[in-house]
Amino acid sequence: MALDDERHETVLRLYPIFKEEVYRRRNEMMRWTAIGAGSLVAILNIVLLVPAAHSLSTTPRLLLACATLLLALTYMGIIWQQHHRHQQAKQQLIKIEQAMGLFGGLPGHDDHALYPDDWQNAWTHDSSLLQYLAVLTLLTSIVLVAILLPSL
Repeated sequence: MALDDERHETVLRLYPIFKEEVYRRRNEMMRWTAIGAGSLVAILNIVLLVPAAHSLSTTPRLLLACATLLLALTYMGIIWQQHHRHQQAKQQLIKIEQAMGLFGGLPGHDDHALYPDDWQNAWTHDSSLLQYLAVLTLLTSIVLVAILLPSL
């Protein structure tokens, strides 16, 4: 009985930690997307608005395009890593919620669960990573066209 009480106490202590981790990782994904998008828009503004950028020869344009692509891929890698950690935390959070009985019927409430059953699998259909990466891919493409177009 004491072992069950200890396990229950451990689950109760872990729950807010993993809940916070899920939100923190989602926030990091959004933050890095904003930082990446802001960086790409800044590069685009420099390429379009600075007169000296228009007179660059082919080699500097290719170097700038490669650096821009590397920067964007770095941001995408960070976002992917945060997404992976978000998924891991979400999986563990669901296991903790299951252990707490949040998906089971509540006595005296017509056997309705506190959390709906579909919440246990909803995270597997999360399309936010694709949205974040699509934004950065589109902006990267626009910047690369702006960098390379005058040399074509």
